[in-house]
Amino acid sequence: MAGKFELVAAEQGGVRIRLVNGAGNILAVSGIYRDSAAAASGVTEIREHAATAHIADYSGPPAQ
Repeated sequence: MAGKFELVAAEQGGVRIRLVNGAGNILAVSGIYRDSAAAASGVTEIREHAATAHIADYSGPPAQ
């Protein structure tokens, strides 16, 4: 089964996007959007950028 984007209510109000894989595991969670329409636009933007985005690794100390 393919993954999916889920629009879910945020605890603070508004809507978040969750990216879920075919097994139901959450891969990513967005910031808060004001409503479902704004979140749906966010999904479009994610789709446009994710395929060509580079990885910027800030997880460790800077390389020397």
